[in-house]
Amino acid sequence: MVQAFFILLFFQFLGTALQDGFHLSVPGPVIGMFMLAACLIGRKQLFRTRHIKATGSAFSAEQEAIPPDLARVSRSLIGALGLLFVPAGAGIAGQFTLLRANVWPVCVALVGSTLLGLVVTALVMQAMTRGHAPAENLPDNGGQVL
Repeated sequence: MVQAFFILLFFQFLGTALQDGFHLSVPGPVIGMFMLAACLIGRKQLFRTRHIKATGSAFSAEQEAIPPDLARVSRSLIGALGLLFVPAGAGIAGQFTLLRANVWPVCVALVGSTLLGLVVTALVMQAMTRGHAPAENLPDNGGQVL
């Protein structure tokens, strides 16, 4: 468990270091998250090719390329994600007078960005699911994406 938590912190640190080093506008933890996902996808592909070379058969779902401790720690953090928004909410409440002075621009920005996000998500989903089985016919991996 400690090693899995260290892996998450390492990728967050690596992303933050890259963001600071290259002066990127993307937050460091987001860069680290994408790097971790790329490493896990690469690890899964490596396990798949090794398994096929060793056995000559297709990669079975039982052989998981994601370490179980990493999956357990990640699911625990996702389960507590709501608590991680409490400091941000307290920070917003501390700036209430500034929000009150700019209520209309903030509301327009929130509604506009929400609608834009919904439209872009719908268009991407439509483009990605063309020619594939409907979602109700896809297998359930217990929420595991990779």
